[in-house]
Amino acid sequence: MQVLVADDTDGVSTQIADIIEQAVIEKPTLTVALATGRTASRGYHELVRRHNRVGGVSYRWATFFNTDEYVGLEPGDSSSTRYFLNYHFYRHIDVPMENTYAPCGHAADIDAECKAYDLLIKARGHLDVVVLGLGYNGHVGFNEPGSSIKSRTRAVDFTESTLAALSDGYRFKNLTETPSSAVAMGLATLMEARHVIIVATGIGKADAVHRILDCNKGTTAVPASQLTTNHPNLTVVVDRFAASRIQTPLQELNTP
Repeated sequence: MQVLVADDTDGVSTQIADIIEQAVIEKPTLTVALATGRTASRGYHELVRRHNRVGGVSYRWATFFNTDEYVGLEPGDSSSTRYFLNYHFYRHIDVPMENTYAPCGHAADIDAECKAYDLLIKARGHLDVVVLGLGYNGHVGFNEPGSSIKSRTRAVDFTESTLAALSDGYRFKNLTETPSSAVAMGLATLMEARHVIIVATGIGKADAVHRILDCNKGTTAVPASQLTTNHPNLTVVVDRFAASRIQTPLQELNTP
């Protein structure tokens, strides 16, 4: 595991972009899974900025997967994760749209959709890089507390804290408009990725960062801790505010 502490959100964005850009340079056919949210989107904006400069990295041969999608929303819905990544990232780079995938949140048979999504990821050779936001309750990719390390893509019901966070006006205006569940890549799918990046910014995430790095490691009560404990190549990128409650010395957390 590697823990990177940046001064601010711009520094976190730079770290995210550095990792993905270098990975694409080393492997142009990279397969990437992306979460949505304010913290992650800043990193995608930085990738777009770099891509559009002279000599920018090409994504023509890369493949992108959304890590999740809200149940009940169609791809064209402005609150869907598919729309989010189309708007903030995919349409600004040279990746063919047929190489970008998201679960179908309005599928008639959600279970079948989940199985098909896992098969598609497997057919693409599994994931090279995954970017995940960290929830206030320790969830990642909407794998809520109680999620098994063996879980695959499935529909997950949101906890009260996640519903509250989603209804803050950034994505959904209020609880009434907020979906109650999402199709989410499971922890087993994420564990198979060659490199996982967990990002968090702001003082509000300090407790969650503390919990995944200092205590309760590898517990279903804090899903992200299962990755920080068990994944062989994981990077945690935080700003100094989110890192403010870390108690373990960074030199002990940063293991080869």
